[in-house]
Amino acid sequence: MNKYANMNILVTGSRGFIGTVVINTLRERGFNPDGVDIGDPFDENKKYDIILHFGARTLIRNSFSKPYEYFEDGLGLTMKYLEMARKHDAIFLFPSSGSTAEPSNPYSLTKKQAVEWINLYRKLYSTRVIIFRLFNIYGTSARKGAVYLFSNAALKGEKAIIYGDGTHIRDYVNVEDLAKTIIRVVDGKISPGDYEIGSGKGTSVNELLNIVEKISGKKVLTEKKPFIVEEADELVARNTIVENPMPLNEGVRKIIDELKKEIK
Repeated sequence: MNKYANMNILVTGSRGFIGTVVINTLRERGFNPDGVDIGDPFDENKKYDIILHFGARTLIRNSFSKPYEYFEDGLGLTMKYLEMARKHDAIFLFPSSGSTAEPSNPYSLTKKQAVEWINLYRKLYSTRVIIFRLFNIYGTSARKGAVYLFSNAALKGEKAIIYGDGTHIRDYVNVEDLAKTIIRVVDGKISPGDYEIGSGKGTSVNELLNIVEKISGKKVLTEKKPFIVEEADELVARNTIVENPMPLNEGVRKIIDELKKEIK
C-alpha cells in the first residue's frame, strides 16, 4: 500500500482536461483525492495536506468578453484555496503560464496577480507553494489546443486555423507527463519552489502541422489569421523538471488513434 495513501489531497478543476487526468492518475497510484470544480458545493473546513489548484477559466479569447468572470474564477478562486493552504499548512500547487510577463488580456492578468499574491503569502506566512510554469499541455482528452485541432481537422477533412505565419515556436508537453510530475510532488520528491513543466524541445506550428499530416496520412486544409493577442516568437522550457518527456510524435499518434475511435 502506498505510504502516502492516507494523505488528504484536493484537486480543483477536477472535471477539466488537466484535472481529470491528474485525479485519475492519483487514484491509479493508490491515493484517494477529493475533486471540486467551479460551482460545486464544497466543505471549506476539511483539512488538506496538498491542494492541487487547476480550477479556472482557461480560454484567453473568452476572457475579453467576460473579464469579471475570469477575475472571479481565476484570481478569486486562487485566493480562496491559497488561504485554505495557509490556514491548514498545506502544500499549494499553482499552474502559471508563459503569458504573464506582459498581460494583454484578463486571463493573463489574473495569472500574474495570482503569482504576486502567492509570493506575498510565501514572504508573510511561509506558505509552502509550488508554482508550475506550464507550457503547451496536450493529451487525448483535450478538446482545444493546436495538437488536437490539427489532428481533428486532418481526420475530418476540416480547415485548421493558423494564427500568424506558423513559424512561432512552442513547447508541447503531454498531460501524462504533468500528472507523473505531480505524483512526485505528492510523494515529497519535489520541494516548494518554481519549476518549468515542458518537454524542453521547441516545435514550430508549421512543424507540428507536418507531424500531424505524416502520422494521419492526410493533408490538412489551413487558413491563416492574425494573432488574437500578441504572441512571443518562442516559448520553450529551458530547465524542465519533467523526467523522460513523451516525444511529440508519440503523443500525436495517441491523439490520432483516439480520435479515429470516436469518428467511427
